[in-house]
Amino acid sequence: MKRQVWSVLLLPLLAAVAVGDEGAQAVWKLQRTGVDASLRGLCVVDQRVVWASGSAGTVIRTEDAGETWHDVSVPQAEKLDFRDVHAFDDRQAVIVSAGQPARFYRTQDGGRTWVLSFEHPDENSFFDALAFWDRRRGIAMSDPVDGRLLLMETRDGGSKWQAVSSKRLPAALPGEAGFAASGTNMTVRQPGHVWIALGGARKGEQHPSSRVLLSRDGAKTWDAAMVPIPRNPSSGIFSLAFSDARQGVAVGGDYLQPDVAEGNVALSRDGGQTWAKPAGQVPRGFRSCVSARVTQQQVLWVAVGPTGTDYSTDGGKNWRAASDQGFHAVQFQGRTGFASGTDGRVARWVGP
Repeated sequence: MKRQVWSVLLLPLLAAVAVGDEGAQAVWKLQRTGVDASLRGLCVVDQRVVWASGSAGTVIRTEDAGETWHDVSVPQAEKLDFRDVHAFDDRQAVIVSAGQPARFYRTQDGGRTWVLSFEHPDENSFFDALAFWDRRRGIAMSDPVDGRLLLMETRDGGSKWQAVSSKRLPAALPGEAGFAASGTNMTVRQPGHVWIALGGARKGEQHPSSRVLLSRDGAKTWDAAMVPIPRNPSSGIFSLAFSDARQGVAVGGDYLQPDVAEGNVALSRDGGQTWAKPAGQVPRGFRSCVSARVTQQQVLWVAVGPTGTDYSTDGGKNWRAASDQGFHAVQFQGRTGFASGTDGRVARWVGP
């Protein structure tokens, strides 16, 4: 969706941020990135390799868990906003820009060079997210064009992209679209699961629920599920994640009212077919991204937004304050987690 703007305060670099309700546990350690862009794209490859992307054509990466960051931005792309990045390792990555021109780039040498692999010709396209099932099969999602979602797919790791047939795509509700807040309003899972979170409405309209569209066969057929997160032109679902094929969490709210702590989280226990509000305490405000830290001991859910970070240890039923530091995106791979935000802010998870 084309209208997402908010700002948060930057705390001193390399500061540790303490858990709000106990003040004893540090959860984020800020990094020195050397850039000042708004970073909404984030991909944690493993415990050492992380990529982030954002405004002014910015792309950065680390190979040492954030101790040092390399600016590998796309040359002559200062007007592009790379809202999502997917990296396969420290050398190969794919990025997509939101707005116009809608461009896909690919690198095979760690960002030293970038190749323009696709540019969408329709001025109404607005890409919110991309995701990959494996190193070859991937999918990218745009806001609706001519009343239907626009999906592009690749079968060669992002070298070539082709449109998914419009006959296979679900129709959008009036005013419905995605939010390009963190590149996570779409997620995939092997062998062919796709979940797409939506929100938005026509000017002046307010609806009690939003939708998640889901496919189990690689975007060939679709179902729609109603989610109890209200939607209007500035609200809806902004992000969703699954810890396995059945357990999912969706977050969002109204980005124009970031302190409102209601209608901002929903849970699924059946792979996204049905969703319900949690029974206990919800996150403290609008949240733009959620991710699961999955270990043998527990599943820890972490949600971020402009007013802070919240976490849940009971499957999303209850949420506790972790930090007042604002971020756009968060992602975990195993125990390793990072978050990204405005002013080139990136932090490494050092919490429980």
